[in-house]
Amino acid sequence: MTREAARERYLDALVAGNRRAAFEVIDEAHEAGFTLRELYLDVFQPVMRDIGRLWQENRITVADEHLATAITQAAMARLYDELFHGAALPGPLLIAACTDQERHELGLRMICDVLEMEGWDTLFLGATVPTDDLVRMVRERRPQVVALSASIAPHLARVADTIRSIREAVPVDGPLIAVGGRPFLDDPSLAERLGADMTARDAVEAAERLKEKFAA
Repeated sequence: MTREAARERYLDALVAGNRRAAFEVIDEAHEAGFTLRELYLDVFQPVMRDIGRLWQENRITVADEHLATAITQAAMARLYDELFHGAALPGPLLIAACTDQERHELGLRMICDVLEMEGWDTLFLGATVPTDDLVRMVRERRPQVVALSASIAPHLARVADTIRSIREAVPVDGPLIAVGGRPFLDDPSLAERLGADMTARDAVEAAERLKEKFAA
């Protein structure tokens, strides 16, 4: 099975809302020699980007997009035990969270899994994390990186407030703060204006840039 065939079949399964067919594509690709990293970077990520494009073009509904996301989350979960069956490595710690009211979490999940493949330790908090709770965890755990996500412009003010709260809570040797989501694709300089240290176009670029920054 080629990468192009895997992507095409997986996209067709997602658009059809057929979880069983989607799982079959991933299982067949894995059996054909796709590594877990290749499944994440060459299938899940580009296909979900296609799903977002189809939604923007009004070719699928919000419900269709949510179903595609849920199927991909389930497919990733099926791979989790194989991906992380060994002992945790003493790598840098990243905490990933969607700010309060933000629900688009798949990109953050991908970043966490990709970095764990590279020996990082990650804490994925998921959607709609209250700012006070996130700040408390950052103060207690002292991660090297905090990754935040915002999918729409109305959520940017909450991202800025969260960044400011983290900076105030850990004013010395605080974490690098990375942000991502569609608003930052349209305007990469937005990250700096909100007080973040970096942004990236996708999970792959984010993981690569973080690895470079924290290389031994």
